[in-house]
Amino acid sequence: MVNPIQVLLNTKFRNKLIFMCLAAIIPTVLAGIFLLWNLADMMRTSAENELISSADSLKIRLKDSIVTVSNISERAVDNDDIRTLLHSNFINSDDYYNFYMQTTAVSEIINAYPQVSEIAYYIDRPGFVNHNVFHQSTDEIKSTYWYQDAQTYSQPRWQIIFDKETEIYSLCLVTPLLNNNGSFMGAAVVYVNPEVYSSLCTELPANYNTIFTVGQGIVFHSTIQDYPTGKFISEMKGSFVYGVSDSNIISDRTALGKLGHTVVSYFDYENTGNLFQVYLVSPDSIFNDEINQVVFTYIGYVFLCIVLSVLLAYLFSSVFSRRIQFLKNKMHDVAEGNFELNDEIKGTDEIFDLYEDLKKMVDRMQTLINDAYKAKIQSESFKLNQVEAEFKALASQINPHFLYNTLETIRMKAFVNNDKETADLVKKLGKFMRRCLEVKDGMVTLESELEFTKSYLELQSARFGDRVSYNIYCEVDRQYKILPLIIQPIVENAFVHGIEGAKANGKISIKVFYKGENVLIEVSDNGSGIEPDKLRMLLAKLEENDTSSGKSIGLTNVNKRIKMYHGEQYGMTVETVLGKGTTIRIAIPREVDENVMKQLPEKYSEISGNISAKLNKE
Repeated sequence: MVNPIQVLLNTKFRNKLIFMCLAAIIPTVLAGIFLLWNLADMMRTSAENELISSADSLKIRLKDSIVTVSNISERAVDNDDIRTLLHSNFINSDDYYNFYMQTTAVSEIINAYPQVSEIAYYIDRPGFVNHNVFHQSTDEIKSTYWYQDAQTYSQPRWQIIFDKETEIYSLCLVTPLLNNNGSFMGAAVVYVNPEVYSSLCTELPANYNTIFTVGQGIVFHSTIQDYPTGKFISEMKGSFVYGVSDSNIISDRTALGKLGHTVVSYFDYENTGNLFQVYLVSPDSIFNDEINQVVFTYIGYVFLCIVLSVLLAYLFSSVFSRRIQFLKNKMHDVAEGNFELNDEIKGTDEIFDLYEDLKKMVDRMQTLINDAYKAKIQSESFKLNQVEAEFKALASQINPHFLYNTLETIRMKAFVNNDKETADLVKKLGKFMRRCLEVKDGMVTLESELEFTKSYLELQSARFGDRVSYNIYCEVDRQYKILPLIIQPIVENAFVHGIEGAKANGKISIKVFYKGENVLIEVSDNGSGIEPDKLRMLLAKLEENDTSSGKSIGLTNVNKRIKMYHGEQYGMTVETVLGKGTTIRIAIPREVDENVMKQLPEKYSEISGNISAKLNKE
C-alpha cells in the first residue's frame, strides 16, 4: 500500500510548492469568477434602477412646472381685461388704443412669473389694431398647425412653435379664445421661459444628458447636439426592453439608445392627449467604470489568495528544511542590518558550525562599523558646527535701516498729506514684509526676487520722491531659480551709499541678462561713487568673505552665500567712478542644479530655515 506521506516526502521541494499553490488558487479563481459575474449583474441592475428613479423624479418636476405654467395661462386668458377685449365691440382704432393704455394684466403676469417669457394674443376680428402682445390673426397665422389645432379643440394644448425671426423653437401653451356665443375668436399663446426646464436638470450628475419632448416626440429641450429643439424623435414606440412604473429603458438597438443607457419617462397632461416625454441618458462609461472597479477588486482578491498560497507552501516546506531555513533567516537578518543573533541552534552538524562562524563574523563587523561610524560622526559634527556658526553669524548681520526709514516715511506722509497715499505705502510695505516672512531655505524664482526688489524700490521712491528713478530690465526666463535676498541688499546699498547723498536726478538700474554660460545681475547707480580707500577695503572684505563687522555687510553677505551655493568661481564684482556712480555685478551659473541642497550637510536645510526666520525677524 502506497504511503501518501512518504510520497510527499520523496517529492522535490519545488513540486510541493507548485502543487500546493494550484490547490489553493484554482478554487479561489473559480469562486472569484462566480462572484464577479453576480456582482456585475447586480451593479448594472442597481445603476439602471437609479437611472429610472432619476428620470421619474425629473418627470415629476417637469410636470409641476407644466402645471404652474398652465395656471398662469388660465390667469392670462380669464381676466377682466381680456374679457373686455373679446366681448366688446370696438368701433375704431381709438377704442383699441384706449384699451391698450388701460390694460395692465399681461405686464403684471409677465413681471410676476419668471416661468413665462412672453404672452401673445391672436384675434380674428375685422379692423383689429395690433399692439405689443395683441395681434391680428393673419392668413399666415391661420395656416399654422397650432392655430388650426386651437380651432379644433376647445381646451388648452401644448405646442412647439417656431419663431422665424429668432429661428428658435419654443414650448407654448395655446388656449382658444371664445366669445359670449362660444364662437372661436383667436388664440392666446403663453411662451415658457427655457430656463424653467433647464433649471430642472441642475441637480442631475454632470455627465447625464436630458431631452424633453411633447406630442408625438418634438424636442423642446435637449443637451445632446444630435437632438436639437424642434427635431422629431420616433424611437419611443416599440423599442422598450422592459418597463418600471412610467419609465422604460430604451434598447441600445435604436439611435437614441446608442448614446448610452437611456430611460424615457412620460405623462399625459391632464388627459388632454398632450404627451410629455423625458429622456435621461447616462454614458455607458459610468457602468463600465463600475464594472472595471469590480474586476480590479477581483484581481486583488486573486492576488491575495496567491500570497496566502505561497505562505501555505512556505509552512509545508519548513517541515523539510527547518534547520536550513533557520540559518537562511539569520543570514538575511544580518544582510538587513540586524546583528542580534541571540538564538541558539541545536545539534553539532555543519549547520551548527556555519551558525557559530556567522556569529563571530557579525561580532567583527559590528566592531569595524562602530569605529567607522564614530569617526564619521565626529567629522560630520565638526563640519555641521562650522557651517552653523557661519550661518548664524550671517543671520545676525541684518541692518534694520530700511525698515526704520520706511516707517518714518509712512508716518510723515500720514501727518502732512492726510490722504490715501499713506494707505498705498502701508500696502507696499506690507507686501514687502510678507515677502520677507515667506523666505525659506532653498531657491526662489527670478520673478519672485524681482517683484520683492520692485516693492522695495517703490517704497524708496515714495520716500525720495522725484529725487530718484529706477528701471528693471530682464531677458532671463523669470522661472529661473536663484537664491533669495541677493538683489535687494545690493539695491539697498545703492540707496544708502550712492543715492541718499545726491540732491536730485538719482537713478538706479537693474539688468538681468545672459553672458556665455553665466547669468549676470547688474545693479548700477549714478551716485557719488566709492572713494579709493573704501573701495580697497570693500574688495578685501569680498575677497575674504568677511561678514564680521563694519559697513557693506549686506554685500559681503550676498557674496558669501553665492560662493557657498555655486562655488568660488561665482560671486560679486564692483566697478565705480568717483562722482559718477557705481555698478555691482553678480555672476551665477546659467544652469542651476536644483538639488544643490542635497549636497550639503543633512542639517543644512534646518540651518537655512533658521537664518531666513531670523532675517525676517530682524
